Amino acid sequence: MSTPSLATSGSLLQLENMELRTLFDGVGAYFFIKNLQGQYLFANQAVCTLFRRPLADLLGRDDTCFFDLQRSPNQTLNDARVLKQAEEIHEREEVYLVGEDTPRVFWVVKVPICDAAGSVTGMCGIATDITHRQRQTQDDIDHSEMLNAVLSNVDAYIYLKDHAGRYLYANAKVLTLYGRGPDDVIGHTDLELLPTDEATRLAGMDQAVLHSGERASAEEIIVDTEGAARHFWSVKMPLKLPGQPPALIGFSSDITELLQLKRGMEQHRTTDTLTGLPNRAQFERLLASRIEAMPHQPLAVLLFDLDQFKYLNNSVGHAAGDEVLKEVAARIDDCSWLPGPTARLAGNEFALAVTGFSDSEGLRRIAMQVQHLLEQPVRLGPQLFQLTAGMGISVYPADALSADQLVARAEAAMFDAKEKGRGRFRFYSAELGAAVAARLSLERDLRAAQDKQEFELYYQPKIDARSGKVAGAEALLRWHRGGQEMVPPVLFIPLAEQLELIVQIGDWVIATACRQLQTWHGAGLTGMKLAVNLSVVQLNDAGLAARVAEQMRRYGIGPDQLELEITESMMMSDPEQAIANLQALRALGVSLSIDDFGTGYSSMAYLKRLPVSALKLDRSFIQNIDQDAADADLCAGVIALAHMLGLQVVAEGVETAPQRDALLARDCDFFQGYLFARPMPVAEATAYLQQAA
Repeated sequence: MSTPSLATSGSLLQLENMELRTLFDGVGAYFFIKNLQGQYLFANQAVCTLFRRPLADLLGRDDTCFFDLQRSPNQTLNDARVLKQAEEIHEREEVYLVGEDTPRVFWVVKVPICDAAGSVTGMCGIATDITHRQRQTQDDIDHSEMLNAVLSNVDAYIYLKDHAGRYLYANAKVLTLYGRGPDDVIGHTDLELLPTDEATRLAGMDQAVLHSGERASAEEIIVDTEGAARHFWSVKMPLKLPGQPPALIGFSSDITELLQLKRGMEQHRTTDTLTGLPNRAQFERLLASRIEAMPHQPLAVLLFDLDQFKYLNNSVGHAAGDEVLKEVAARIDDCSWLPGPTARLAGNEFALAVTGFSDSEGLRRIAMQVQHLLEQPVRLGPQLFQLTAGMGISVYPADALSADQLVARAEAAMFDAKEKGRGRFRFYSAELGAAVAARLSLERDLRAAQDKQEFELYYQPKIDARSGKVAGAEALLRWHRGGQEMVPPVLFIPLAEQLELIVQIGDWVIATACRQLQTWHGAGLTGMKLAVNLSVVQLNDAGLAARVAEQMRRYGIGPDQLELEITESMMMSDPEQAIANLQALRALGVSLSIDDFGTGYSSMAYLKRLPVSALKLDRSFIQNIDQDAADADLCAGVIALAHMLGLQVVAEGVETAPQRDALLARDCDFFQGYLFARPMPVAEATAYLQQAA
């Protein structure tokens, strides 16, 4: 027989089995069924009594006829959750009936009714009035074939049991769970259907409800026909059948997947998914427990970070990098002489706790053993990779008393070790902690400096050696940390490169310099050439030339007005890429020069290939040119060589007139230094240039 739809037009529920009708009128609760529009398709006598309407006046109407919904918001929201989102509701509702000023409080169970395709077609609900704990039952359920079909499609396990535990009714979900037909379930007890231990547990909750006469809810476990343990949240309520001993009605929801998800989330919260080791939070909890259990025993945290791991990831791929991390985790976790907890904190950073050392020398030996363990080659396919790690060590209670502080201070020592080179370890000390804290503070402030507009360009004029006139200027980046402290470029520029901020900052410098050139040209200061320093990271960035071209176009800068300066050492990391970028810039018409010439490691072969137009003599050669014949001869040789290659020479750091005269005598082309002007903020530089013009 096919199952009729809840929304069948022109008909209401037709219920035929008077015994089942009697059962639901005998439920000590309010039982009802609604369609997708929220209209009542069935209600037991308790609902009719509550609304003071006969069943015929309820059917086809919705809650606007019976409840003051403005004062009963949970009523509408919970129905929507069931009908639109297919949720199950087990909770308290406070409602106002139409014409009443006193609220009523119900404990409600609402579950969706689904068709064979799994689509929600309605809702089945049961509520107990916990305001007065009164139940009214009366016989008025019509036509039970449809009700049985409805209950069979409810996405919950619904059943009726008598005082002896025999099933009086079980919907299709219960029958499927037990793998039995109706005749094999109805009239039988759980002891006849399930293993003894399971049946005994179920019977215990049933008897508690029957003896107390009170609603109860709890988790229950049943093994299904495939041998899998299924977890249910069961709500059971007493039921009084006319002329019969007490019975009960039960609603059970399968929460197996929900519990599995919860366990998975809990494991994810405490465990690193790649290696299976505890994560940082769990490691700190384990440390705290160890300290609490043995507060007088020394304990050390060894925290290490694999050297050059980013390079390994980029060269062999992230999948291979993950294999390395799992190998490292297995080595430290399986090591019997490291009995303490181990963890992967983040990325390629690991930590372990050790005990059993007598002094710092003993701890040093353990650290060296760990490093030796890590240095064993790792095979990835046909290749062997040699690992090293920078390690930091903190000791309880000397360095810190809490787990999180121990980890943080070991991390600070590790940062210091990695700055000193590969494969090193450092013990934490107060001095090291202060230095690391200052470094971290500087990093934090540098990351925010551009957004806070703390960067500024200063300008130092460049003087034509023969005419004595201003030929241009060099733009120099300055950082007003916090708007006040001036941080030396030699300190923050390398840090910006390490933090991979230099490309973004460098783009700002180029854009600001081009905008300032446009402003000066508009003020009549034409013929100016402005030089900007590039970092090694910028020089190796394939998009550099395109971004420079965009700023020149944006501000109307001619190709002969912008000069970019590089240092010799920049060529060493990737000379071919650097030369390709310089050629692309030169193709734009931008002038290029080598800064600090003579202090790097460039070869004459590279110098010959570079599309540069000028060299800048480092101030170290200028300082004693008027007093030291060797320095004077060296400068003369560089200048002569540059001129032979068609390059101009700029002497920087010219501070005295004798230095200027010695350079002029050796045919130097341009001067830059304190003798003429210091680097100046834009307002002072503008005034200087206007006066010099």
